[in-house]
Amino acid sequence: MSRQPILIKDLVKGNQVWKMLIRVVDLWVVIEKNGQQHVEAVIQDGQGDKIHVITRSRDFQDWVEAVKEHETYNLYNGEPVDNDVPLKVCCNPLKLIFNGGTTLTKVAIPEIPAHRFSFFPIEKFLKGDFKHDMLYDVIGVLQDVLKTQMGGGGKKSCVNVNIRDVQGNVIELVLWDDYAKQFVNYTTPNNFSGPTLILLTHAWCKPNTVSGLPCLSNAWSGSKLYFNLDHPQVDQYKASFGDNMPAPSQSMTCDSSIQSRDSFWTKLSEVKSVRAISEFGKDCYATTIGTTIGFNASRCGWYFESTGNTEAEPVTKFKLEVEVEYENHRGVFVFWDKDCIPYTKLTAKELREVMKAAGEDNPKIWPTHLDVLLNRKLVFRVKYQSQYQRFSIVKILNEDGLYTKFHNYLTPDENTTNADVMEMDTTSPNLTPNQVTQSSEPSIGAQLPYAANQSGSPTASCSSTPAKRIATSTSVNDAIQSEELTPKQSATKAKTGKKTKHIKKE
Repeated sequence: MSRQPILIKDLVKGNQVWKMLIRVVDLWVVIEKNGQQHVEAVIQDGQGDKIHVITRSRDFQDWVEAVKEHETYNLYNGEPVDNDVPLKVCCNPLKLIFNGGTTLTKVAIPEIPAHRFSFFPIEKFLKGDFKHDMLYDVIGVLQDVLKTQMGGGGKKSCVNVNIRDVQGNVIELVLWDDYAKQFVNYTTPNNFSGPTLILLTHAWCKPNTVSGLPCLSNAWSGSKLYFNLDHPQVDQYKASFGDNMPAPSQSMTCDSSIQSRDSFWTKLSEVKSVRAISEFGKDCYATTIGTTIGFNASRCGWYFESTGNTEAEPVTKFKLEVEVEYENHRGVFVFWDKDCIPYTKLTAKELREVMKAAGEDNPKIWPTHLDVLLNRKLVFRVKYQSQYQRFSIVKILNEDGLYTKFHNYLTPDENTTNADVMEMDTTSPNLTPNQVTQSSEPSIGAQLPYAANQSGSPTASCSSTPAKRIATSTSVNDAIQSEELTPKQSATKAKTGKKTKHIKKE
């Protein structure tokens, strides 16, 4: 007589013989440190309980062909053991090992519900109400693109963005390697004005080691990334925004870096004048203000061609050096695509085509279209690079009255005190950072999952993921007090500097 099916909750450690009716609700491939591969999955029974499944690398070919996501099966035998993985995809205290006696038979079992995402609220991440050894499904609307780095020069591909929920809570999301490439590949051909919903499964949240603020990133194994996924839960989430969906300038249009009114952030201790930052003489992050007064006509010109680390056709991008003045002191600020396009309304490629039509295709010939960047009083979040004496713009804060508030803070008079200005720090929403955070990445490396495109179909795109997590944020004020360089040395590089070559004198 056939065994009666049991439920996932009835699995007992050590009992390897049983029968179970299941649906495979998640499936991915893991690349091990030695280069071998194995299949992992999450299965669900008729009561909605789930358990993490791990297969043996020696059986990889068998399982990768036999197991399909979203299908239902009769599952016979397996080895329930303690769920001791460093980062858990299920809260079940057990995980299931498919051993030599495990058998799957595909059958139709309609009573087992289809997979549903378990979206973890952004608000709970921000409050610290989450488990550090768990991976979560997250969803949010793309609000800002903070940083895009497409590899090359020994650096990993990385994209930093802000996502927000319907309540206005904002959290930083860092996408690494293939996930960063998926983001760029999707946003480049789809540069439309509508909102973009980002869904990431198996997301890892870890507090920034300096600021303590939570930051999400893809896991090294199992994460899947979707953009505007056609799914009932995503449609329902989108409908919950009503008419409050972020405007295009806060979404993916032109990768705008102009900060929205709802996400004002800075610490007043980090607000420094251009002079103070320059005289500090070390690399640091800071917030500053000034007026754009002219272009620095360097040998690099106003655009450059980037090929990244691929053999694709070069992409024309903005890179302008603009002189910014405050209180009779000037600094050279580097404007990138995200800083220029919201004002020019043209990409660097489009503006270059305009110049070509006029018979002037030379980066050192500055088109009049760029004059819209001049004579503007702006608030900048910058990274000061002391070696080059340049201010690289991280973000432009373009809120009404913000320039005046910071000016009053830097030059208080008898009518405006620092205490008056401090009020704006307490009224700002507790969304995202009080400080700029650099990229965050997993500290356990070596494996990558299947990825997924915006339509939901998985791809077997695998590559190495980061093996460290960097999270540094420093105010100029704090750096001056500690006399330490803001950027921290990579944990994967030798701590000793370059050897100095001594020239023997005759």
